[in-house]
Amino acid sequence: MLATIAFVLALALGPFVAFRAYAHRVESTDASVEDRLHRLNRVQQGGGFVLPIAAVIGLHLLELVERTTDAVGAMGPELFGIGVLEFAVITVVSFGLAALPLVSMALGTYPTVRSLRDTSASPWRIAKGVLAVMGIVAVTAAISIGGFLAFLSTVDPSLPLLVGGFAVLVAAVYGLSPYLIAVFQDRVPLEGDDRERVERLCRELGYRPRGLYLLEGESTKTANALVAGTVPGFRYVFLTDYLLAECDDDELRAILAHEFGHVAGRHLWQRSLLTVAVFGGWMVGFEPLGIGALEERFGFLGIFLPLMALFALYQVVLLGGLARWQEFRADAYAARQAGRDATLAALETLADANDTRRDAGLLYTLATQHPSIDDRLEAVRDAGGRDGDDGADRPPVAPTE
Repeated sequence: MLATIAFVLALALGPFVAFRAYAHRVESTDASVEDRLHRLNRVQQGGGFVLPIAAVIGLHLLELVERTTDAVGAMGPELFGIGVLEFAVITVVSFGLAALPLVSMALGTYPTVRSLRDTSASPWRIAKGVLAVMGIVAVTAAISIGGFLAFLSTVDPSLPLLVGGFAVLVAAVYGLSPYLIAVFQDRVPLEGDDRERVERLCRELGYRPRGLYLLEGESTKTANALVAGTVPGFRYVFLTDYLLAECDDDELRAILAHEFGHVAGRHLWQRSLLTVAVFGGWMVGFEPLGIGALEERFGFLGIFLPLMALFALYQVVLLGGLARWQEFRADAYAARQAGRDATLAALETLADANDTRRDAGLLYTLATQHPSIDDRLEAVRDAGGRDGDDGADRPPVAPTE
């Protein structure tokens, strides 16, 4: 019991103390605001990957899941041979402990971010944002794992059938994920003049979203937009109030066109195919690569650590590379639909509004799955130079998806 208490306290307090000390040191330097924020973002990218892994390893070593499920016992209904209550407890405990150090890290760095950017969001809003992201991940993982276990309980699959079932499940989860984002975000319907403005810009781009929603970004100075929805006729546009305030119509049209470019390019489905290829390959190579032998020798860690190594390769190198390419493609789409000059101006405005560093290393851009602003500006300029015009006079092209 004492070891468990010490472990939970370490997760709750350790990252806060460590990241607060680092953030204070960064704040005291003479670098620009953008450079100091970039340093904080880099260390948080590393912490965001390492801290949950450390939490799960501690969870295993202390046998917290087993002890929790023993306390629950066989209570509750079963579905496809899976104890629903037991599965829910495992999910909540695992992701709850993984979220704890992430919240601690965010709260440790936020006082410096607030000082550098003069934001007004409360620490609770920052913590709530982290918990919302973890909620999306937890629900996605629960659906994925639960669906896979249900599949295994109903059939005795061969390896090809197993990989095929996994592919169907991945497609379903990717199709659902945009709607989970919509559910977990604090939002209100966009109304009044702002709604008329955004509706007009969407019509000019050939889109009629099912709903327009406003996200709170003023207190965190977050200029952002997203289009959620994989099913035609059930797509929604989300914008932060800060973005609406910072952009003129031409810039906002270009930002919306960029988001619509992801839809038109079927970028979400490309990511799902990559996911199937990588982790389907893991299933195929499980025995030939000796992962099964590692599991027999080292138990849970024998399979968990190699899986996390693969996940790092997938997340940073493979998915990061694909996502960077997709961002360039979405920018090119925006330049064609809204004009090159408007797209360049929109990128400049986003960089200024979010205090984003214009240049960043390749590893950082892979980890964040976004090219640097300088690279994006250069790509749009180069594409415009090759095409010989800025795209401003081209009619909107209706998306194919």
